Order: sequence, then structure tokens, then C-alpha cells
Amino acid sequence: MSHTLDVAPRKMRNERGFSVVGAAFFLAFCAFCAPLGAQETKPAGAAANAPQDLAVAVRAIHVVEDGEGAGLVLDLSREVTVRTEILNDPPRLVIDLPGAGFAAGIPLSGNKSIGPVSAWRAGMFMLGQSRLVLDLAQPAMIERTDFVRQNGTVRLVMPIRKVAQGRFDELAAADRKARLAARGADAGPVNPRAANAKPLIMLDPGHGGIDSGALGAKGEQEKDIVLATALAVKAALEADGRIEVAMTREGDTFVPLGERVRMARSRGAALFVSLHADSLRAERDVRGASIYTLADRASDSLAAQAAEKENRADEAAGVDAEDETREGVEDILFDLARRETRLFSHVVAQEAAGAFRKHNRLHKTPMRAAKFRVLKAPDVPSILIELGYLTNSEDIKILGDTPERAALAKDLAGQLADFLLTKRHAISAGAAATASP
Repeated sequence: MSHTLDVAPRKMRNERGFSVVGAAFFLAFCAFCAPLGAQETKPAGAAANAPQDLAVAVRAIHVVEDGEGAGLVLDLSREVTVRTEILNDPPRLVIDLPGAGFAAGIPLSGNKSIGPVSAWRAGMFMLGQSRLVLDLAQPAMIERTDFVRQNGTVRLVMPIRKVAQGRFDELAAADRKARLAARGADAGPVNPRAANAKPLIMLDPGHGGIDSGALGAKGEQEKDIVLATALAVKAALEADGRIEVAMTREGDTFVPLGERVRMARSRGAALFVSLHADSLRAERDVRGASIYTLADRASDSLAAQAAEKENRADEAAGVDAEDETREGVEDILFDLARRETRLFSHVVAQEAAGAFRKHNRLHKTPMRAAKFRVLKAPDVPSILIELGYLTNSEDIKILGDTPERAALAKDLAGQLADFLLTKRHAISAGAAATASP
């Protein structure tokens, strides 16, 4: 089951049926971490790097070995609510800290194997909530979650203990059952827009928060590049005035893949555009944008690799991938809608390519298809644009904060708006005429 703990300093809470030990254990456990000096007892205040100005600052993250497994120790400005969860396939431990942000300059990832922990990462998960994800090389669980105060600083101490595979699977299944029960089976109603409403484009900047995406040669992060580009496209669409625009995220937060699709459907979006930027360390001369549509079979091996990479975003952020279920009867009822949606998606992909072609920014194989999870809305035309390669100096230049990016965003916005306002209606009318007896 998922756990929500609100633990007072030094007070021990029994988790998963394990016995509670004395406070001396935790003080000894903290000896694995760097000593706390008087200068570290000051409130974090503005040092927290969370843009939401969150109340609790995480000042340091320690993953240490203690002989029986491993331990996760966080230095905090004060106590915070803690939620933990076990995920399987692949095995991970997830720790959520609502109301907490990470102090500037502290490491937010590690790849050194420590006990059952093979790697870890941390970052913003959603507005007002930070997350840590521990990848596991062996089945393990968080035995307890406790606070200890040292020299005026709060330490959150979580011993991590190895468990049998059967026990791990049992706990992961219980957590998943609780999570699905809390979320409910209803994915949310589709919300058709009023007939006189402006068509809505849902822009989807990929990755975000704890999931940084691809990295450039100088540390540029995909999540930042695509957000900046999406905001530029949004500004251009709003300046045009003919189209309403919404975004799956407007800050450095993570949105699960399935939720991105639900957001588009629940808002009655006429078009869903997901923005990404890839990296190829071994082929730095490869450049230019590619536009993807949905297909059960990838158009080529690179498209298959791209879909596999992007579909792992939930895994990186400590989210359990949703079951890929068939709609049964809806397969028949929505068959025509799906066909029309895919037709629209192919046409708008060609329109989007025109904007990049104008700037000589297209990849040599620009039109591709693969099984991207974010493109699976049956009734919303959807495309995924790989804006370019963060490992290519030319692409980085135009995707940086430059007038060239603004010009490209304006042209892309124009192509998308023109599709919705003119070409989509023409295609629908043509399809209806063809279908008529």
C-alpha cells in the first residue's frame, strides 16, 4: 500500500510490520553522513531552488551503506510529510515530499551501487511536490521513515532492507492496487467544446521535473529546451488570436504520459502537439527536426528507438506505466473516429514540417511513425515533434534563446492554426462526400 507519514522528530513509526528500534540507532546511522555544522542550522529560505517557493528545503541527499542494506538520509529545514511506494517492472522505490524543494547546488542523481540501490535521482514531480526515485538491483523496501534532529537540522532517515522477491512482489501489488483505487477507473469525461468556441491546441513540452530528458554537450536539458519552445509557440498562437491554446505543463514539473493524453481529451482539444529534442553522442553531425505520427509498427529503427526512449519517461519519474488495455466494443464504435484522427495527424505532420523546411531545419528523414504513448488519443489528432538534436551545435544554436527560435515558433504556430481553421474542415468535407452513397 502507499504510505503517507507525518512523523514528529525522534518519534519512531512502525512500517510494514517491522519492529521499532531506539533513537540511538538513528544517531549512529547518521554518522555515515557528513557532520552538520552550525552554519547548516539556518533556515533554507530563498536557497531552495523550487520555483514555487516551497516551505521545506532539502539541503542534502545521502545514500549510504550500513551493512544490512542501504540508507537514505535527507537533511531538511524542518519536518515534512513523506509518502513512499514500491514499484515493480522495473523495481523502484519512490519517496514523495509534498511541500518540499531542493536547495540550489546539491547533487540530484547518483549512479554508484550502494547495497540494493543501483542508482537514484531526485527532482520536482508536480506543482508543490518533490520526488526521489531509487532504482533497485535487488528486491528491497523502506523499513521505516523517521526524523532525527541534530544541531538544529532535521534529518529524515530511511533504512532500506533487502527482502525476498515474493515479498517485494506482494508489496508492489498492494501499492498498485491502492494507487488505482485512489485514482479510480474513470479516466475523465471527454469534454466536447461549444460549436462557436475557438479550436484548442494542447501543447505538450516533454519530460519535466525529475525527468530531465536528453542532455546536450554543455549540459543543456531537453525539458528546458522544449518548454521554452512551447511557450514561444503559445505566445505566437495567442498573438494570432484565432486559436485557443493550453499546455500540459508551464513550469518545471512532471506530468505522466497518460495524464497528458487525458488533459487533451478532457479539454476537447482539436490538436495535440508534443515537443521533444533528442541527443546522439556518436553522431553529432545529425541535425534537424523530425515529425512523428502514431503507428503500431515503427517506420524505421530510429523511430522505434525514439518511441522506446520517450515511453520510458514514466519509469524515470517513478510512475507505474498504465496498463495498455483494449477498448473492446469501443474498437468498433470509434473505428471511424480513429481513422479520421490518424488522417488528420498525417496531414498536420506535413504542415508542421513546412515550418521547419522554411528555416532549413528538417532532418534528412523528417516524416516518421512509431508507437508513442502520448499520441494514442482516439479522437484528438496528435503529432510528436523532435525539434532537433541537443548534441548538434547548429540545432542548439537555433533552439537556444534566440530570435531564430522565436521566428521558427511563429511559423510553426501559423501552420498549426491554418490546418485547424481551413484544411481540417476541407478534409472532413471531402471524406464525408466520399463516404456518401
